[in-house]
Amino acid sequence: MRVLGLLLAMMGMVAPVRAATPHRITYLTSSTAYIDAGREDGIVEGARVEVVKGGVVIAVLRVTDVSSHRAACAIETGAQALEVGAAVRYEAVEVPPRPDTAPPVGAAAVESGQPIEFAAAKPGQSWMRRMGLRGRIGVRYLTVIDQSGYGGTVSQPSLDVRVDGRGVNGSNFDLQVDVRARHTYQTVADGTQYNDGEARVYRFNGAWRTMGDRFRVTLGRQFSSALTSVSTFDGVQTEYDRARWGVGAFVGAQPAPIDYSFSTDIREYGGFVRMRSRPLAAARWEVSAAAIGSYQLGEINREYISLVGRYANPRLSLFGQQDIDINRGWRAEVENAGTSLTSTFLTGRYRLTPSLDLDAGYDNRRNVLVYRDYVSPETLFDDSYRRGVWGGAGVRFARRFRAGVSARSSSGGSAGDAMSYVGLFSASRVTPLHIDFRLRSTRYDNERTEGWMHSLSGGVQVGPRWAMEIYGGVRDDFGKEATTPDVHTSWFGANVDVGLRQSLYLNVSGEHNGQGDSGYHQLYSSLSWRF
Repeated sequence: MRVLGLLLAMMGMVAPVRAATPHRITYLTSSTAYIDAGREDGIVEGARVEVVKGGVVIAVLRVTDVSSHRAACAIETGAQALEVGAAVRYEAVEVPPRPDTAPPVGAAAVESGQPIEFAAAKPGQSWMRRMGLRGRIGVRYLTVIDQSGYGGTVSQPSLDVRVDGRGVNGSNFDLQVDVRARHTYQTVADGTQYNDGEARVYRFNGAWRTMGDRFRVTLGRQFSSALTSVSTFDGVQTEYDRARWGVGAFVGAQPAPIDYSFSTDIREYGGFVRMRSRPLAAARWEVSAAAIGSYQLGEINREYISLVGRYANPRLSLFGQQDIDINRGWRAEVENAGTSLTSTFLTGRYRLTPSLDLDAGYDNRRNVLVYRDYVSPETLFDDSYRRGVWGGAGVRFARRFRAGVSARSSSGGSAGDAMSYVGLFSASRVTPLHIDFRLRSTRYDNERTEGWMHSLSGGVQVGPRWAMEIYGGVRDDFGKEATTPDVHTSWFGANVDVGLRQSLYLNVSGEHNGQGDSGYHQLYSSLSWRF
């Protein structure tokens, strides 16, 4: 915290220029995501909203209800990857200007040739918001009580700090901080106690913008939106960005894989170029190419080219990523080829009618590109069947309902060669209580087992500051061999979110998970201040 305070003090000495912050998810239920953008921000009912992490679209939302600066969105894809604070993007609809509309800001002003002007802070905003800072500070406590008689009890207090700043204190300086610390205490059945502390820094960087936001230098621990294959690195990145194209380069080192501490064992270097459609085009596209070299203790670790492309129009959306490894030295001997294709990811969606969508994709990446704080039997299942080919269709009806089916042929994951079939049904803000619910049923078949998984969740907003959710599911695995036993798993739980004050939030949840003759109880609580 002393380091954060020193950074904030240094920012106070920089000359004033202010910029807007990106739109984000502010609240989540099982089937609905709420974002801090509304009608006056160019959002309309039925609009498509993309959730983005590290430059990759990880989920798709559809707007169902809109107010001036808020919107409720049905979760169409990627529900497992969503978290409060995730960035969103959308194609803004032009809002008729008011007589007192301020001049254009940021990149829009640069492209129009007008001088950049920035809006003043709104009355009543906290000093953090007036400084251009948004984020949260939270304390959490997790208790897991084992019911098998072997695992004992685990308790885990934790602290997290997340800060995103743009135009901090009216300057050209941006800031990102994401620090999480936890301590784990475990008492096993024989009374033996274990404890372990862990602190990880996921982001800690500062950036300087100049030339009307066209040139940017970022120093520290960061995640590059143009270099999705690199993931987190410690180093420096420079970018020069225009409305239709941009270039950049970076040099850095990967954090230590176990504790995320600073390490120079793996060094990385690279550069990229990207091109995109004109602003506000009806059909939006962007392509980028990056050349990256990774070296471990002076030896070739990996040298490759990463290609990323995306396209979206009112009916069709496509995204693709392909890495091309250049094999030199020991890699050429192992691969028996000068080049090889790795980490392929393709996904697309086509709106056949205003209410019917078709989607398909292919994924052979070795690791999921996002991380989650919460793991459930449903998310574990999805990760094990993730790699492969899939296709499906979804239909919306009566404005608030959605049904869908999909099929996936997976290989290479922990489930091995497998097939799975999923049926989904969800509703958002139905009945006078505005209840959200989601029903999922999955049939799967792999080399060792076959079975069914069913899950159900429902949530309701009780007044402006209370929200509740209940959820549960069952999974039955049937072994195909005598050595593979049948296993029945069930889970159920509840969440309660309370807005104690305008920016102080309390969450309490409990879950029971039973598998065969064993199981556990899990209790979780968190208190966070959001600014």
